[in-house]
Amino acid sequence: MHIIHKGAHLKFIYWFIRIILFLIVLTFSVRNTEAVVIRWLPGLEVQMPLVVALLLAFILGVLCALFIVSPSWMRAKRSSGQAQKALVRLEKTHAEYIEQYPASRQNATLSTQPPVLSVGPTHGI
Repeated sequence: MHIIHKGAHLKFIYWFIRIILFLIVLTFSVRNTEAVVIRWLPGLEVQMPLVVALLLAFILGVLCALFIVSPSWMRAKRSSGQAQKALVRLEKTHAEYIEQYPASRQNATLSTQPPVLSVGPTHGI
């Protein structure tokens, strides 16, 4: 009897898709090796295989996208760090409060369950 882990099917699907994409790109690159002339400015032109030109264009596009997105990534990372520090401070304050007022321990438990929202004709929407 074989025991298959929960994520094994997804890993198989991801690898299958990766192999298919690799084969498509490989076939494309083997079939398109003709030389093309890339003209940038007057007097500036370069001759290279079509696959290399497309690869360079793809890499340039990825670099431009990273350059454009990086400021928002940095803001999000900074905001996440500030939120983590605030959480640590709140947890410390909560622990100090519980130590200071032991009678409130029964009422100070944090719920790990999400609130139950009413759904149906009485939900008010």
